[in-house]
Order: sequence, then structure tokens, then C-alpha cells
Amino acid sequence: MEEETQNVKGQSSKRAVWTPLMDKNFMKLMVAQVHDGQYLDGHFSKHAWKHIVGQFKSKFGPNYDLEILKNHYRALKKNHSAIRTLIYQSGFGWDNDREMVYADDDQIWDDYVKAHPDFKSWRTKSVIGYENLCIIFGDGGASGKYSRAPSEKVMNHEKHIPKDAGNLNIEGSQSPLVGSDDLGNNTRSKTNQFGQ
Repeated sequence: MEEETQNVKGQSSKRAVWTPLMDKNFMKLMVAQVHDGQYLDGHFSKHAWKHIVGQFKSKFGPNYDLEILKNHYRALKKNHSAIRTLIYQSGFGWDNDREMVYADDDQIWDDYVKAHPDFKSWRTKSVIGYENLCIIFGDGGASGKYSRAPSEKVMNHEKHIPKDAGNLNIEGSQSPLVGSDDLGNNTRSKTNQFGQ
């Protein structure tokens, strides 16, 4: 699971091999820490990292130390940033079924890659758990125990108000709890964030 590589100075350094199962588990551990309020100002607390490392090691072995997990965290953060950059461009979106960025047509990809060659690999690159990356990294907005990621739908309360509700006194009332069917990912198959 771990291989030795040589860096420029001739010193050996650890390089971990990551499987899809490992990625899913790592993201699950990070999401739990986000929900527990242990991800503030774009960083996990020391307590969170200690918990994540301990849980990950217990499942995948002792070779996955803090340094390796933080390196992979940074790689996932770069992936999230690249995906967000692309899907905010006109003509791009996120395909949940294939777990990859798509463009409305090949010409859009061709033009974008010509102007931004570093994004060429994203034309065919699949990313497991993008929804979790949105929960973890979000868009730099609120964080903590009750924060919501940009990928989570905001419930349309109007469609849930009965037509015969009349003049309800809603002062001081709270919205009903949102079930799992009401939340989800606003990145539907073949649809970008603007519904295009």
C-alpha cells in the first residue's frame, strides 16, 4: 500500500496508494468532523486530525500517518477547486452518474482547454464523492456543526405550504425538519448550477 520514492535531494519519502474505498472512507471521516464543528476557517482542528488519523489507521493500517492524510486532503481540495472552477463556466456542469465534469458540446471543451491547458485531464477524469467534497470544502462560506454545503438544496418552502393555510401566524415558528428526500445535490445529471 505504500511505496518508497526518491525526491530531488535523494531522500526517501512516503507515497501512499489510494483506492476508491479508501477515498470514500477518508471523506466520510472528514464529513463527520465538519458536522461536529471541527472544521473552522478552512482547517480541521488538531482534535479532528487525531480522530481522522486514528480511525483511518484502524481500518487501513499504520502506514497512513498525519502527513500522508494531510497530503491527500490537499489533493482533494485541489480537485474540488478545479471542478468548481469548471462547473461555474458557461456550458459546463457536473454529471452525478459518471462522477465527472461535462460540457454541453465538444467545442466548449476544446475552447476551454485551449485557453486553460491545465484543465485538459478534467475532460475524462472521474472524481468519487464530489458531494462530500462540497460538504468538506464548500465555497468558503459558513462552517461548523450546522453549516450546509453549497451542494445541498435549499428547500422551496412555498411548495410545502398548503393552499388552505390562510393567514397563519408564522412569527417565531420554525421550518419543519427537512427529510433526506428534500436534501441532495443541486448538480443533477447533465445540469449545471444554473439549470442549463
